[in-house]
Amino acid sequence: MSTLLRCACLAFLASAPNLCYALELIEIVTKERAAELGLVVRAHAAGPDAIQIELEFPAAGELKDYSSVALEIREGKKLLLSLALREEPAKPGMVAGGFAVDRARLPQLTLKVVTRAQDGRIGHVLRMNEFVDLANLH
Repeated sequence: MSTLLRCACLAFLASAPNLCYALELIEIVTKERAAELGLVVRAHAAGPDAIQIELEFPAAGELKDYSSVALEIREGKKLLLSLALREEPAKPGMVAGGFAVDRARLPQLTLKVVTRAQDGRIGHVLRMNEFVDLANLH
């Protein structure tokens, strides 16, 4: 790819809100897409006001070039916090991690599974309020 074409592509991608952050393409992951990727979200009560959320997936297929999982907290479009989750011991070939949070914060939370791509990164974003049903937590 020529330098001019690459610059034009990057300029286009950088101008598309919610699709790209510099060299990171963003995919908003639905429940159906999560199942295709092998992403499994589990949640359970962790006291009267908190929930424990866990993410597990195989480092294979589209996620074979996995590099990190980031927990992000946003208020509207403003990023309040972004941090890499520490992996927990899992079965060979699997990636697992989790965290606990106040139930009231659920609508602000996303998990982003970052994979390396040829020209940058891909961030597979899971909006936690679309994966966790607070009414059915035990």
